[in-house]
Amino acid sequence: MRQQSLRIVLRLLAAIGGGYAVAAGLAALTAVILFVTGGLPRSEAVILASMLAFIFYLALLLWAFAERSLLRLCSMLVAAGVVSWGAAIGLMRLVGGS
Repeated sequence: MRQQSLRIVLRLLAAIGGGYAVAAGLAALTAVILFVTGGLPRSEAVILASMLAFIFYLALLLWAFAERSLLRLCSMLVAAGVVSWGAAIGLMRLVGGS
């Protein structure tokens, strides 16, 4: 019983914290892409990406509790976070943004 409670707590932490980090990274990447492609001014790109981040976060939370393996969940959240934040930072440096 104790091990089951620990797994639930770890899944909650991964879903809430990791999901937030990944959703924020995806929002940053989306804002950069919208701005760089010339589709939107920077302020509007940030607002749209922030609104889309709620959908990203909801999808990640739902997936976190649907995923059977806790190890796979954590590794996918870490990988998605690193890729999304790395791509957003790299793209901003590439286009010379601040």
